[in-house]
Amino acid sequence: MPNLASPDYPENAIVLHAGDNIQEAVQAGGEGAVFWLEAGVYRMQQITPLEGQSFLGASGATLNGARLLTEFTRIDGHWAAEGQTQQGERRETDESAEGAQRPGYPDAVYVNDQPLTPVDSIDQLKPGTYFFDYDADRIFFGDDPTGEKVEAAVSPYAIASTANDVTVSGLTVEKYATPTQEAAISGNGENWVVSNNEVRLNYGVGINVGDGGKIMDNFVHDNGQMGLNAGGKDVLVSGNEIASNGFWSGIDVLWEGGGAKFTETEGLMVRNNYSHDNNGYGLWTDIDNVNTTYEGNRIEYNSAGGINHEISYAASIHDNSFVGNGGNGLTWLWGSAIQVQNSQGVEIYNNFVDASSGGNGIGLIQQERGEGAFGDYVTVNNSVHDNTLILSSESGVGAVADYDEELMLAGGNTFNNNEYQVQADEDQFAFGDYYTFGDFVNVSGQDAGSALLIG
Repeated sequence: MPNLASPDYPENAIVLHAGDNIQEAVQAGGEGAVFWLEAGVYRMQQITPLEGQSFLGASGATLNGARLLTEFTRIDGHWAAEGQTQQGERRETDESAEGAQRPGYPDAVYVNDQPLTPVDSIDQLKPGTYFFDYDADRIFFGDDPTGEKVEAAVSPYAIASTANDVTVSGLTVEKYATPTQEAAISGNGENWVVSNNEVRLNYGVGINVGDGGKIMDNFVHDNGQMGLNAGGKDVLVSGNEIASNGFWSGIDVLWEGGGAKFTETEGLMVRNNYSHDNNGYGLWTDIDNVNTTYEGNRIEYNSAGGINHEISYAASIHDNSFVGNGGNGLTWLWGSAIQVQNSQGVEIYNNFVDASSGGNGIGLIQQERGEGAFGDYVTVNNSVHDNTLILSSESGVGAVADYDEELMLAGGNTFNNNEYQVQADEDQFAFGDYYTFGDFVNVSGQDAGSALLIG
């Protein structure tokens, strides 16, 4: 976990305490003001920073977007909390996970810091679930909530603004009713610095930044849809632990979810992060990303795969470590530790991939995806070299297409100087067709200078 030590106390800070109205202080402090949040729970606060403001937290300073529920009555044979008028924003574009009820409803409920599962009707209540009767302003529980710590998410964001040069550091940010694809800390201006925070248990996304933004040394975990997202130029994502996101929003994580997703970036740098145990991809660049770098990341046990570079352009993926990604039964070359999907100009080198427990190794995939900001979305001119891969008997490596395979095969995609460890020399290597390693080299012309270790 990153070092989440509190930042140094600045002498010019405006000191805030739990119960203070932070937004009033923001307006009174003016541009460039520095705020120091003393330890305590700041409940249901929504902060809209001004230019150049900083929000620094003492150890234990927590922005909490939920209402504490303490009074319960028995109604129709169930425990209920009355007077719950909140109703968060829902998105028509949301894609539901299979079997999920009320996906995209951000009005989460927590018992002892664990999110409950929503159901559509009172007769479906069972342990671990809740039913929000919006017409009656009641939340019904599948368990007896008396004597427990019970919270209901109300506020849609913690800190969000289009102001530039904002800093957020040393805070815990939790339990906000962030809509799908929206973040509890949302830096919509330029040059935000979000560092050394713990961001957890928010319905949608934990942290977002734009042009020039920096997301550094945060612990981002257990958010409902996704840990991080970002867009814009020259974004830095460094030193974060991104864990156990994407499990409880009811949103299909292959639509959008998991560890982190970046869209329409230029010059994105993602380095030295530890992304693990997310439901979805560990790290995902999707839609018109160009000049992306992934380096020095540790990516482990993410259900859909490790890194996915999708409908995007030039990227460098190097010196990363992958273990146990994509082991959820996905077929073809889906679920690869490193997946290049309808993208071009990607160099993949000096990575270590352990797919011995399942999932695929390195996969180039081409489908019919149209065109984007910098040309056609095609899988061409990608170079895979000097990587080390350990494969299970079910793992695959190579390049596949279900659209214009000829273009992909003749498009300058190359594998060279890689080292593979397999259980047996089987048809695990794809270049259009599947081959043994020997035929992959001799028939497809790939992996010159590479080595195969059996056993």
